[in-house]
Amino acid sequence: MQHNSIKAIFYALLLSVCLQASSQDSDGLDTPVQSNNQQVYQFEILSEVGYTDENGRRIIDVIEGYQVNLALAVETDQGQPVIGLEAVFTLSGSSFLIAPGQLASRTSTDESGILEFGIMAGRKGMDELTVSFGANEASVYLNIISLSRNNFPVGPTQEVDLSWPELMQTKLDFVDGDLEISFPKRVQERQGERVKIWGFMMPLNADLQQKHFLVTSSPPHCFFDIPGGPAGVVEVFADQGVEASWEPVLLQGTLALISDGSAGVIYQLKQAVLIEH
Repeated sequence: MQHNSIKAIFYALLLSVCLQASSQDSDGLDTPVQSNNQQVYQFEILSEVGYTDENGRRIIDVIEGYQVNLALAVETDQGQPVIGLEAVFTLSGSSFLIAPGQLASRTSTDESGILEFGIMAGRKGMDELTVSFGANEASVYLNIISLSRNNFPVGPTQEVDLSWPELMQTKLDFVDGDLEISFPKRVQERQGERVKIWGFMMPLNADLQQKHFLVTSSPPHCFFDIPGGPAGVVEVFADQGVEASWEPVLLQGTLALISDGSAGVIYQLKQAVLIEH
């Protein structure tokens, strides 16, 4: 009986030592290592959706003007996350890169080895994004689908003073925890002027006549997910009201640039009126 008790204690101690060693090994794998451009890592672009085609390419289907949120994941062959890695982004085609620092405050991989960024889909076609660091490289392809293919109406692009590609060149960066907004020169020049802008309405109340609403670069599919991101939406104030519509609307109003983001938007169109087209 005593022998069995000693045996049980021995196995309990052995189990405790094994668990402790396992915990230490696990903790070691969780410890991030500093990036080194001479090293080769596990280097992968993460996305919520996508598939691999017959040529082995990673493909993401996206509608024109929509935003795709992505992340770069970097770790060693032993599974340790790599911190402080500043990647190089190369994007071919008509899409826009939403660089690290615009979606989150970091411009390099965090303690989990993750770096967030995004892409604003351009015109119909196949765009390629390559992310690299030293000898490390990962690519993803954007299969951009036309709005008309999805039976979405197309706006009057020839009649506007500022187009969505111009508006979406604005850069948003987090510097020391503060938001910094950099407007392109052409947009800055129209500050305070009457301009024509088209977009898809996103009503802010249930009224038929909307006096305060948003317009977006692409048809909104969810109230909590603005398709064009911060630079793909304009807050509109219309004294006379504009009838709510699923069709794109052409508006004229006074452009205001919100440089500190305090209003939750960076563009406003004041005293707006509907332009028939």
